[in-house]
Amino acid sequence: MNKKVRTVLSDKNLNEASKILKLHVSNEDQMTQLARILAPLLPQKGVLLINGIMGSGKTFLCRNFIQAKQENEKKNVEDIPSPTFTLVQTYSFENSEVWHCDFYRIKTTSELLELGLEEAFENALCLIEWPKGLDNLEIFDVANLEIKTGQNINERELIFFSKSEKWKAFAKKFESIIF
Repeated sequence: MNKKVRTVLSDKNLNEASKILKLHVSNEDQMTQLARILAPLLPQKGVLLINGIMGSGKTFLCRNFIQAKQENEKKNVEDIPSPTFTLVQTYSFENSEVWHCDFYRIKTTSELLELGLEEAFENALCLIEWPKGLDNLEIFDVANLEIKTGQNINERELIFFSKSEKWKAFAKKFESIIF
């Protein structure tokens, strides 16, 4: 049986995580390359909570994950808009659906539930930027990714962790990447 995992990136999560993985990215090309390498290993169902300051690259990474999945399925590669104003954009794939979410403007848990997230958590891969407000929910198959900016305007440090078995292959590949 899956163990429920708290969803927010906090000291509690860091202490519970089996292994915290870090990766340094020097520029946008490396971030794009990272997404292309990791996209095939995204689980069909699960939740990736993406934290970082404004402009750290959350949408950029999600856009590249989705476009890489489209390329891998030989689909027409779409322009992937930021879900900042729509809150959620959905993308259908052969055996899965991806929900790209941006909860920057969300203020309450009830607003999140009105979006149909409970069903998405069970049936889709959810890439969630600004996952605040989820701390009152417990969901399965959660992974956390924090994007920190570096000293150079294009540098990023990505910190990944998950206790879920669904994210094991993704974590193993993430750990092996060196730029």
